[in-house]
Amino acid sequence: MSRKTARYVIVPDDNVFNDSMETSSFRLFRAMHHRLFRASGARPAGSVAQGAGEGSAPAIRPRLRLLDTEVGRIRLIDSIGENEASLVCMRPEQARELQRAYPGLRVRRELRLYPLRYGQMDIIRKEAKPSAFRSAKELELRCVDAASGKPVAGASVVVVLDSRRGFGISDGVTDRDGRYRTALPAGQTRIDAVICQPFADHWPGGAEDIAVRDKGPTELTLSLAPIRADFPDGLARMLAPAEKADGRGVRVAIVDTGVDPAKGLKLERGLNTTGTEPADEWFDNGTGHGTHVAGIVARVAPQVALHSYRVFEKDAGGASEFAIARAIRQAVDDGCDLINLSLGQGSEPVSISREVRRARAMGVVCVAASGNDYMSPVSYPARSGTVVAVSAGGVLDAWPEGAVTGRNVATDPAPVGTAFSPDSAISDRKWTLSGPAWGLYLGSARPRKG
Repeated sequence: MSRKTARYVIVPDDNVFNDSMETSSFRLFRAMHHRLFRASGARPAGSVAQGAGEGSAPAIRPRLRLLDTEVGRIRLIDSIGENEASLVCMRPEQARELQRAYPGLRVRRELRLYPLRYGQMDIIRKEAKPSAFRSAKELELRCVDAASGKPVAGASVVVVLDSRRGFGISDGVTDRDGRYRTALPAGQTRIDAVICQPFADHWPGGAEDIAVRDKGPTELTLSLAPIRADFPDGLARMLAPAEKADGRGVRVAIVDTGVDPAKGLKLERGLNTTGTEPADEWFDNGTGHGTHVAGIVARVAPQVALHSYRVFEKDAGGASEFAIARAIRQAVDDGCDLINLSLGQGSEPVSISREVRRARAMGVVCVAASGNDYMSPVSYPARSGTVVAVSAGGVLDAWPEGAVTGRNVATDPAPVGTAFSPDSAISDRKWTLSGPAWGLYLGSARPRKG
């Protein structure tokens, strides 16, 4: 018998939301929920208004509790409600026995979902270890503002050493002088590509097929075009400008990496549902993805009231499905009209599927990115029948000279006029992905005539 345990999500197998049902499955749910919350007097935390980041609100997860069941003792972690999904820790054989004992349940290993964004994870599949290179060869990169020549600090750097194998470096960051330096393999004669992607304020830039010097540093300077508010990007060319009153009276939930307060964002409230971080830390976790999504929503509909539900912990690549399920539940209970889910996973996360069905039954529309996985089947939760799946599209030349955005234009299918599909559907940069969709649902986007 295995001593290793794992986290499992347990939900009813049927699609019902009836608090009065009396079955063995629902009795088990009530027992788990009561053991977690009523035994200790704890209550799940609600969303927090008036800013975030103080860390004064405790994490929303209750104390761990043990529950004796007919398959042995299991550890209870969290529960959404008396008749809703529960999160437990147990051994795999216990999970199999529990599934047999309660055929009305779905017992599944908890999944992790990932932000669907274009970035280093789509380019580098095998990470290089520069510390292991025994070579005098180096790359000395400097990223500067194309207009002023000033250094661009804190930009993400990707060095593609072998594009065929997806081998390279994806965790580089420019220092305060805009520089990044790394060792290179002794046998490296050319670098397939170097990409510098700033956190904000600049378009990504890059260079390809770079010759490596036989000895010493190979120097490379990338000039990055600054982002200008008056530049006609893809969203500006696809949609008419938003009116000041567009989105008034609409609440939109951003279930993501958190949202930072910024000019033009009407942040009403939020909640951190990770269960491990303070409930009021719903600002951005440092990746910028959630803030970027919120900015696009606000650009299409300036008067939208934004709710931020942070499901990704700081320095974590993935989010637990239970944190996302709880965020969807909270967004619905907080009166949100739309829920944005720019995240995904290839397998079905059962607790999320249950929550998006409930959201639909309550009149709330969930919109999810279809996936950045090279024309593979649509990811979950976008694959769920009650979720609006949104793919990407763009307008040719809707980026300044020097930006590497053009590398995302697909040749199959070929562009039609100025409209194009992104290569392998990896350009979830949100100005092309969700602009038209949010315009459709918020009633703020008026297609241009002609």
